[in-house]
Amino acid sequence: MVKKKKSYKKSVNSDHGPVEKLQHGEFIEIETAVAGVKAIRNATHDPIAYYQRKGLINQKQFEAAEIFAQDYRKAALVAHYAQTRFNHVGGGGIPIEAMDAIRDAKARVRSALISVGQPLDGIVQTVCGDGQPAGSWSKVAHASRPDRDGMVALRLGLDGLVEYYQL
Repeated sequence: MVKKKKSYKKSVNSDHGPVEKLQHGEFIEIETAVAGVKAIRNATHDPIAYYQRKGLINQKQFEAAEIFAQDYRKAALVAHYAQTRFNHVGGGGIPIEAMDAIRDAKARVRSALISVGQPLDGIVQTVCGDGQPAGSWSKVAHASRPDRDGMVALRLGLDGLVEYYQL
């Protein structure tokens, strides 16, 4: 009697986890290296993009927040989970070009925060720079409605950024 060999085929279907997970956020299907297999990416990770998608901030406020966030990341002010290694092959410290770019980005962030003014610069830095929700800002953390109060303050701060960036 001849035994049949079992053929193992790769499943073309992707396992995206439980359906309950997909109810908490907006997910986008993206292509993978395997033909026919798609992965999902959480599109609600960034609070600014989430607020814009939900209509809580307008397009100009979203653009101003993105410009600020880009400068904030360039200025190396975000939390780092791994050490950045400049010139790790040849040894040495940070290249002069990178130091100049970081210094210029820090100056742009500082002038944008000065333009927004106190105390709204804190919520702009918390939400746009650090990626925290508006209700987590320290000035509204003890309020009875921190999410709503934080959104009001965020809109005011983003309006200041819109004026600063002349959008």
